[in-house]
Amino acid sequence: MNINYIAMSDIPSKNANSLQIVQMCNAMSLLGHKVNLIIPNLKKSNKSIRQFYGIKSKFRVFEVGSEKKEILKIENLIFPLRLIFKNFFIKKDLIITRNLVVSFFLILLRINHILELHDDILSSGKILERLFRNLNLLNSNSIKKIVFITSSLKRFISKKYNYNKKNFKILPDATDIINNKIVKIKKNRLKIGYFGSIYKSRGIELISKIASRDKKNDYFIYGGNYSEFIKVNFKYKKNNLFFHPSIPYKQVKEKIKKMDVLLMPYTNKITTTGNIGNIINFTSPMKMFDYLGSAKIILCAEIPVLKEILKNNYNSILIKNYTNVKAWINEIDKIKFNQNKFLIIRKNALKTALDNTWIKRAEKFLN
Repeated sequence: MNINYIAMSDIPSKNANSLQIVQMCNAMSLLGHKVNLIIPNLKKSNKSIRQFYGIKSKFRVFEVGSEKKEILKIENLIFPLRLIFKNFFIKKDLIITRNLVVSFFLILLRINHILELHDDILSSGKILERLFRNLNLLNSNSIKKIVFITSSLKRFISKKYNYNKKNFKILPDATDIINNKIVKIKKNRLKIGYFGSIYKSRGIELISKIASRDKKNDYFIYGGNYSEFIKVNFKYKKNNLFFHPSIPYKQVKEKIKKMDVLLMPYTNKITTTGNIGNIINFTSPMKMFDYLGSAKIILCAEIPVLKEILKNNYNSILIKNYTNVKAWINEIDKIKFNQNKFLIIRKNALKTALDNTWIKRAEKFLN
């Protein structure tokens, strides 16, 4: 099948939405489909998409427009039309997008497509939200299927936008990190890691506080940049907390393998790229699936939507009182003294990851 994926994302970049789009294109290509990714020509990296993400498939990339560093606000309305216009000249059997402006214009042009949703439409702007809600656009015949990232988002969208179609799917994110070597931890000091953005809502300050009180173990944070690190490190200077700036995704796989414990210390608000919005009720973090696939011990804040995948004492440890530093340290202290229990949890984590690979997600997406 010939598949055109139309995206307004900054690709390649370290943003989660860009990585998710590339992983889906990669998986569909590996399944034997001819995939064309149509994106703005931003050129923020000298590396090719394949080099940047460390992927193997050979899906084609079409960059639209003259090279520029960013798309201006007014171009957010014009550029989707340019991407759609490019789409007309590329052979396709299916169009996919997760950009709501692109979907809006495809609906106006009566072009069939699949829409993937990761958040409330309001996150794309009040005007767009009103158009979709007042014109009942999610029920348009041009949207052949909506793929929701979580069940929670599906329930929310159905109620708010009166979405009543039967042709939908709920598909969380996925992983291609699979570690089949699960052995007991044989060291006194644990390596405890966090990978991802270091916005305040991601619990970075909490990790700093945990590290300052838990001198028995070492903590590693991979993400962000030095100016962001300085802000955090200025408040909590310590010898067992190590900061590393963002690294390419292909390197993340290797760094995760060196950890013993992986943290997801979310707060009551989870922001997206640019430290905006709040996706706490809908999120399906890719790092969660990468953590599961690494078969390491996962300690995570008990956020309701994450319990669609994470089960306490089955494939992870969920911290109910997740704003409390002592609650995290208490769980960390248990790890060395109950290895058999945590071996079972780690095996279950790997089992969960094997059920949620990008290839399996792509198969379900296209069926």
